[in-house]
Amino acid sequence: MASQDALVDSFTEQVDAVITKQIPEIANDPILVQDLHRSTRAEWREFVESLREDHRLVRPGQGADLARSLARRGLDLGILLKVYRVSQQSVFQFLTEIIDGASEDAPARDEILVFLWGLGGQWMADAVESLIETYYEERRRLRDDAAVRRAETIESLLGDAPPSADDATRLLDHPLSQWQTAYVVWAPEAGSSTTEAMLDVANAVAQALGASRPLTMVAGSRDLWCWVATPHEPDLAQLPGLASALQHAGMQAAIGRPGPGIQGFRTSHAEARAAESLALKAAHGRGLVRFDEEELLILVSAQETLMRRMVAREVGQLCGADKNLALLRETVLAYLTTLNIEATAEQLFVHKNTVRYRIARAEELLGHPLSQRSTQVELALRWVSLFGAPSDAT
Repeated sequence: MASQDALVDSFTEQVDAVITKQIPEIANDPILVQDLHRSTRAEWREFVESLREDHRLVRPGQGADLARSLARRGLDLGILLKVYRVSQQSVFQFLTEIIDGASEDAPARDEILVFLWGLGGQWMADAVESLIETYYEERRRLRDDAAVRRAETIESLLGDAPPSADDATRLLDHPLSQWQTAYVVWAPEAGSSTTEAMLDVANAVAQALGASRPLTMVAGSRDLWCWVATPHEPDLAQLPGLASALQHAGMQAAIGRPGPGIQGFRTSHAEARAAESLALKAAHGRGLVRFDEEELLILVSAQETLMRRMVAREVGQLCGADKNLALLRETVLAYLTTLNIEATAEQLFVHKNTVRYRIARAEELLGHPLSQRSTQVELALRWVSLFGAPSDAT
């Protein structure tokens, strides 16, 4: 089983790397990338299993998630077909490499290759036929639903030629002249009740921001785009209490900064998607990620090697598995956010003297007061809170 899992993982990594390189519409969307990984892994695992069962091919459910997500995002069927054209080349190369590494007592190389490629070709033909049907079923469902009109209007607002605020407000029943706060809710897996669960989370976030209900758009098999409109700029400080509720529900959310009008609708959404992308890369799943708290980290996280080097340099002495070091990191990060001993103590539910002691201890380990290089220290600690300490930082 371990060797089969390793084979599936190797295949998924190799094939998906080629697909994302050639299809930017997928590569630039973290949820679609995850759907691609799940689809490739599920289908290849089913193919490998079928070789033991008289070559009976069964379409796995996860393979359909990518087709549904592409349909819900309004992306062309050609992208789905291109996935399988690119896959076909990669599958042939992968099978050839496997056969070339076979033992000497194995059947002739060409015989194995013809046998497996015949099965693989049929498998991929079945996959394409099945997923085209899934794609069109989803598009038909959207066309038959008022959601498609809402989705088209939202896509226009996010596009190059947005409609007027009055027209969009009427079509969406959403006051675009007010402050707009965008957020994205997503689930780890797609299921029959996923959309309803995401809508529950979306409503909870809206209520925390002082809105009666959110404007929502089902963007994929397991992600939901949301906006709330409020007469005044909402206070995002009201959101931390939602983090534990999100984790309990098995959901995550990323939120952009509030902004006025259509421009705020657009920029807040772009920021929420950027925060979502950061969260999907993180080693530690956090229930809620706010763009305004992680903006610098989002901007620099693409330079992972340089970022790891900076973390090791700036806060290496605070890294490690020791729970006392974890408390120091948490306290320093909270203090650098508030710059107030009392506010930090209230946030962490500890005594003010405990905060003072931890800060003094952290400054001792860092070798300088927190008033020096505070931006670098805060950025490094935010990185550690999401991705964990670099191996060379301890």
